[in-house]
Amino acid sequence: MKLTKLLVIPFLFSGALMSAQQTTYNYQGGQIGYINNKKADSEVAQGSQYFSEKFLPAYINGEKEVVLARYNAYHDEIEVQVNGEEMAVQPVNNQVIELKGQNLSYEYLQYTDKEGTSRQRYLIPVSKSDKVSIYKEESIYLQPEEHPTSGYGRYKAPMFRKNDIEYYIQFNNGEIVHMSTKKKDILSLVPGKEKEIKTFIKQNKISTDEDEDLKQLANYLSTLI
Repeated sequence: MKLTKLLVIPFLFSGALMSAQQTTYNYQGGQIGYINNKKADSEVAQGSQYFSEKFLPAYINGEKEVVLARYNAYHDEIEVQVNGEEMAVQPVNNQVIELKGQNLSYEYLQYTDKEGTSRQRYLIPVSKSDKVSIYKEESIYLQPEEHPTSGYGRYKAPMFRKNDIEYYIQFNNGEIVHMSTKKKDILSLVPGKEKEIKTFIKQNKISTDEDEDLKQLANYLSTLI
């Protein structure tokens, strides 16, 4: 992928203890914004910030040019390798990063979390249609270091750990909201259709925390609305 650097604007991430630069690159059909994203030594910890650390070929917003990309689930960033540099894609509303040949993509979307707070980050489409779409959120948190409180305790280094997967649902291309995977909550997704949904789940042995099963569920819910 041949890219031409256009602009560099230095700035500092507050509280992140790292310096960064924003860089815009020109490509056929438009521009892609990147952030030079070199992590500070203070962020070094055991574990990983990634569900998959490997860079894979990817498309940005459907463009033909291919970049090598991976998702940083701790910083919620799409990291790419460009002209020998490692950077993060500048997120924009509804941005789509599609991993080539992986049946996996990331979309930068607004949604409401389980606390009722409006947020925006990269979500993974599990099933998409005009009537019912289901997304999932992969995230990682940093468990702080622990110092012994007595002579018998042991020091525990900071550790990156995976959060539980969170799911979100969207009806008729409307608001994306948190979707509980508890059976009683799934049954009430379409008001007045609790019995039908219960029968479908039982007959098809649907597991409400498995992506493939949620695809089947989304397709069925589409027939009820």
